[in-house]
Amino acid sequence: MKIWKKSSGYSRLRVYSDAIVRLSFSSISIEGIENIPRDGMVMFAPNHCCSLIDAMLVLLLRPHLPIGFGARSDIFRKPGTARLLRWLRILPVARERNGRQEVAKNYETFDEAIDCMDHGVPFCMYPEGRHRPERGMMPVRKGIFRVARMAMERTGKTVYVVPVAEDYEYFFRQCGKVSLRVGEPLNVNDYIETHRGLPEIEVNKGLCETIQSRIESMLGGNIPRSEKRRAAIAEGKPFEEPPVADVVMRSLSAVMLSPLALALTAASLPVWLPSRIILAGMRDKAWSHTVYFAFRVIFPVFAPFEWLRGVIFNFYNELFCDLFR
Repeated sequence: MKIWKKSSGYSRLRVYSDAIVRLSFSSISIEGIENIPRDGMVMFAPNHCCSLIDAMLVLLLRPHLPIGFGARSDIFRKPGTARLLRWLRILPVARERNGRQEVAKNYETFDEAIDCMDHGVPFCMYPEGRHRPERGMMPVRKGIFRVARMAMERTGKTVYVVPVAEDYEYFFRQCGKVSLRVGEPLNVNDYIETHRGLPEIEVNKGLCETIQSRIESMLGGNIPRSEKRRAAIAEGKPFEEPPVADVVMRSLSAVMLSPLALALTAASLPVWLPSRIILAGMRDKAWSHTVYFAFRVIFPVFAPFEWLRGVIFNFYNELFCDLFR
């Protein structure tokens, strides 16, 4: 199946999955949607910090419409999993550590990615090549621009690489704020033409640095106060503490909310308890949001209770940080 082709089953699943994604955060804001080009071929380039849930958030840029994705090739080893991932518009991308034979197969994926964009469906690649649950970015790799160059040369169309900043309030705790910020698209054709005459390695370096700086400039708007306080202390800088009256009022609210918090904890048990058990045995905690998302999908009736429980517990956490700073 061509990943750009319409599928009624996929569209119906997107309605459901998009709704569950929105129940995974206290709020989701999307900014700069007007920056997505309406002509040419579009590649999304987001930062990568929370594994699969990063992709689920990018899908919100095109509600109920497909976006193609590249993902690490080792998760495609089982035929059944590979068929499912392909139905979800996800293609395998091998990394150097997978060996030369696997990396050589990337050209088949790149051909499909170009075909996808040529039919008006954007393709998303994570320019860092791996995820890390921290603010900021790791160095951008040239793979995304290799695909962009191939698309430009084969089709003659304009290729845009669109920076997307996924800015999480919390990387491991649930139901925090998250912002999707779409930045100024990078016209790859114009950039290469402007820098014609330079060695290819220098052009690629400039492309990587440009997209990285655009993403980094959009990150950091959702840092919680407790994290800002720790950073200020570490740097020896002053930090403005909340007024005493504010802390007292929030403390009283916390006491009043405690029966509701206990009731919500019990009501959302099928979601948060198995998630906590699974995550306790996982070394890569970047999967936290994804594991919780999976159980919200399985037990949707409990998802609203778990959402409210998460919001209240984040309120408690920030209050305790203020009380015991």
